[in-house]
Amino acid sequence: MKTAFFDISPDSVKTAVEQIKGEYNDSLMVMAPFSGKMSMHAPSKTGKNKGYHRIKCEIWIPEDAIQGEDALTDFGAFAVMRLPKARVKDHLKS
Repeated sequence: MKTAFFDISPDSVKTAVEQIKGEYNDSLMVMAPFSGKMSMHAPSKTGKNKGYHRIKCEIWIPEDAIQGEDALTDFGAFAVMRLPKARVKDHLKS
């Protein structure tokens, strides 16, 4: 998924989770909060990521929750965020 979807419903999140679980039936889903430092960067004027806000964050998983040396290279993730309606452009609201 490379697109950001705005004004999503709880069913949209449920559908995304079900699709991921259906494609990777040997996996389970984890919900973890963002931890540590989080930073927001204004859109770049040049380069391949031009025109995109950049949000950097960390998600911490306890070390005793994962087994295997390369386990964390075999994962997928997406973020669900809350944004104030007043900060989102009208054409992205339903």
